[in-house]
Amino acid sequence: MPIVTSCQELPTLLKNGEILNCTHRILCKIDYPSPVLRGFQGGCSDRKRYYYQIVMHYDLPDRLRDYGRVAKVDLQTGEVVRWSENLYLDHANDMTYHPGTHRILVCHNKPRYQHLSYLDADTLELVDQTDLPFPFYAIEYNEKRDQYLIGLSGTREFRFLNADFSPTDDRIFRTAPLTDRCVKQGICADDELLYFILWDGRHKAEPDFQNRIAVYDWNGDFRGLLHFNVGVQEPESISIVSGQIHAVCGRSHPIIYRFTPET
Repeated sequence: MPIVTSCQELPTLLKNGEILNCTHRILCKIDYPSPVLRGFQGGCSDRKRYYYQIVMHYDLPDRLRDYGRVAKVDLQTGEVVRWSENLYLDHANDMTYHPGTHRILVCHNKPRYQHLSYLDADTLELVDQTDLPFPFYAIEYNEKRDQYLIGLSGTREFRFLNADFSPTDDRIFRTAPLTDRCVKQGICADDELLYFILWDGRHKAEPDFQNRIAVYDWNGDFRGLLHFNVGVQEPESISIVSGQIHAVCGRSHPIIYRFTPET
């Protein structure tokens, strides 16, 4: 079956809700750095390395101020080239890389829904923090447009922000209702399309269980779905690296995958 060699082909293949199936390749499986760190959450890529958060839940009552460590993984070798120190990044539901500042932006989500932390991409040290005007569960920066895409917490909506985090306009977009059954996870974008990776975990015992990536464009229009099969592993984050879809999924350990759509 023909494969899609680059995400640049997807705008012509996904126009009216089409569905493409993806094959996958395991790039690496990562061991946890400590016995008490047993979960993984948001991540992103700077096109050469993948960053993601390993979290320790229930560090304090009611999961307030979860701490964890951020891993930086070389995508060529699959090796962890740096671990951060313990960082209080809460749920750390998503991350994005800003090439202009060489920083990793971390979306805290629960319980500090508006909070954003900045990490130095070399040292993985916390260098700044701020609060956005909106509660958000996911974030992506696009260099060409100099804009952010955010998913709004507690909703099935997303919107676009300028470089200073002000809204680009008044529009707020609703995701496709056919994806409402899925758990929202990380997001990413290229210059043409937006990618929302979704976990169908509530239906994993049902015959129609299907993890998927919902694809939209920068006009907020739904374009189609990418289906992938990694069993009941939970997908957490997604990134486009050199035109290829990368994602971190896992059950007992985080695994970095490359997904390739087929036509």
